[in-house]
This record gives sequence, structure tokens and C-alpha cells, in this order.
Amino acid sequence: MDKTINAPQMFGIFNKKYDQPLFEGLCDFHNHLLPGIDDGSKSVGMSVEMLRLYDQLGFSRIIATPHVYQELYPNTPETIGKAFTVLSQELATPDHKGLKPDGYGAEYMVDETFLAALDKGTPQLLIDGRYILVEMHFFGQTSMIEAACFGLCQQNLYPILAHPERYNLIDKLETYRELKNKGFYLQLNALSLMGHYGPAVKEKAQQLLAAGLYDFVATDAHHPGHLQQLQKLTLTKKQGVYWEAIAAFQKTKFGV
Repeated sequence: MDKTINAPQMFGIFNKKYDQPLFEGLCDFHNHLLPGIDDGSKSVGMSVEMLRLYDQLGFSRIIATPHVYQELYPNTPETIGKAFTVLSQELATPDHKGLKPDGYGAEYMVDETFLAALDKGTPQLLIDGRYILVEMHFFGQTSMIEAACFGLCQQNLYPILAHPERYNLIDKLETYRELKNKGFYLQLNALSLMGHYGPAVKEKAQQLLAAGLYDFVATDAHHPGHLQQLQKLTLTKKQGVYWEAIAAFQKTKFGV
């Protein structure tokens, strides 16, 4: 095992608090904002409340990404498009003056169904027409996502691996570097840094952040409580330096 992941980080003088806004001007391209189609928002009203909280956090863009997972959430472009239309109609009133989702993609589970579909053509639910958000089973091996990455890159798409810190069987920084070398972007779940998914995930997220391996950051928000938690996220000054680099890169790819 790469001991770097388990070793505690000693930030020294950088342990002081980073006091800059964290999400100002960012695009959140990983969330479960659309109502009633996966384990995210349960209603249009909940989605509207989430958008209010996104505004408070300082986000400038929202791209909705519901699950596409045949075993649990067999969404299609049609079901996702319908949910997006329902929410958009609710927001198309003079009373709503805040943030609105300006598009949708999906968070694809990479499994046999996904790979079979990939062999037949290009996935339809892309982010900004060229990025695709994917995840793997939390106790899965990397062989399947490596195969998916190769196929996606062959189609001139840019795969983004969601919340890499949460995969239990990846325990070496070198493995993450290899995934990046194969073509993956790595996306941090901001809640991981708060210990929301447990101390082991928090520690791994801190290690990946300190190693400069993250390319993007997103919320993976499923309900208003997740966004309320993120209002309390704090970083050390050293962590803030890494965060700033991620945010700057993200704005070049998903700017307003």
C-alpha cells in the first residue's frame, strides 16, 4: 500500500484558516437537483430551495446530473429532459430571480450495461457537449472504468471520475495518477473534506488534495442539507492554495 494515503498531513504554519470564498464563480456539474428521478431532490419545491442555497454559496452555474444506473435509476434522456422541463417551468416566473440550471447531463454508473451501450455509440447525456461524469461501484476494481475511459477517449470525450476518494479498493496515490494518465479528470466531492462520508474518506480526500491530483470540485448535493453543510466548510491556508488552483482550472472549463 502507498503509505502516503494513510500518513497524516502536517501543514505547519499553513494550519491557519483559509478565509476566501470557496465556491464563488464556480459551476456545480455534479448534483442531484432534478426532482423525483433518483435519490436526490424529492420535489420541485426542494429543488428551488437547493437553488437558493447555491446562490448563497456563490455558484454561478448549475448543470444537473441525475444518476443513470440500470439497477436502481434507469434514467434516459427522455426522463431527465422531462424533469428538467418541469423544474425550468417552475423557475420561469417573475418571482424567481436567482440561479437556474442551464443544462443537464448525467452521472453514469460504469457497469456492463454502460460498456455495452458505449460499444454501440456515443452517450447522449454529456456535460457541455464534451465531458461525461462517471462513477464506479464503491467496492469495485478499476478495470471496468479503465475500459470505459479508453472507449470514451476514442470518441473524443473527456471522462470525469466522480468522488474518487470514496472508492474503497483504491488505496494508492499512484493508482490515481495512472487513472489520470489514462485520460480521467478527478472530481472532489466537497463534502468529503468535512467528514460527511466518514473519517477514512476525509483523510483520503485531504491526501489527494495535497498531492494536487484533483482537477475539479463539485457538491454532489442530494438535498438542501448538503448545501447547508457546505456553508460551514473550512480549509487550512495550505489546502486553500490547492483549492484555488482547482477553482481556476474549473472556471476555464465551465465558465459562465
